Amino acid sequence: MDVKFTMVMDEELARKLTYIGKYYGRSRIKEIEWACKLRVKEFEEKVDKIELEDA
Repeated sequence: MDVKFTMVMDEELARKLTYIGKYYGRSRIKEIEWACKLRVKEFEEKVDKIELEDA
């Protein structure tokens, strides 16, 4: 299931994410999604695996 939401960020940061995304062939939103996945992976490796309960 995909979750949609609005995200407010600084214009400079948004433009930099667009630049990075284009470099890797992704859109800005896909770059943000990729960065979030990387952050979760790093957290689970360093701290603990996140177990989600079924809603």
